[in-house]
Amino acid sequence: MSSAVAENIYFTATGEQEGKPVIYRNMQSVPKGEKETDFPTLINIYWPFEKKENNGMPDRNTNKKQIVFEDAIAPLDVNGVSHLMMVVTGNGRKEWIWYVRDSDEWMEKLNELLVGHDVYPIQIEMENDPEWSTYYNFVSDVKVK
Repeated sequence: MSSAVAENIYFTATGEQEGKPVIYRNMQSVPKGEKETDFPTLINIYWPFEKKENNGMPDRNTNKKQIVFEDAIAPLDVNGVSHLMMVVTGNGRKEWIWYVRDSDEWMEKLNELLVGHDVYPIQIEMENDPEWSTYYNFVSDVKVK
């Protein structure tokens, strides 16, 4: 299987929730050569943290741990397997939003990649989203200034 293509481009957007800043990092489009219907499962990895400090953003220690976590699971972003389409940070949480071909295989690989890591305070939710409505609804709401 090939890695995600370097031509895949992310964009960053900012917003606000409950008066707190939120930063969104999104893929600009579906990775080249991939079809949404081949990745019908949306997996949301949710990492809550204290939002009273840092204006709802993670503190330095939490941010470092989140970077280690994201780097550890980066190998899951592979054509034919899954795609990290959105990352949301702010208002007391960080979320990684993936679209996945086979959720059982993906979870196995996730667990393998995290062997030897500290236990992360994450929650994982899965839902069927073959139309990628979560991704497309967000992208359609982004306004360019």
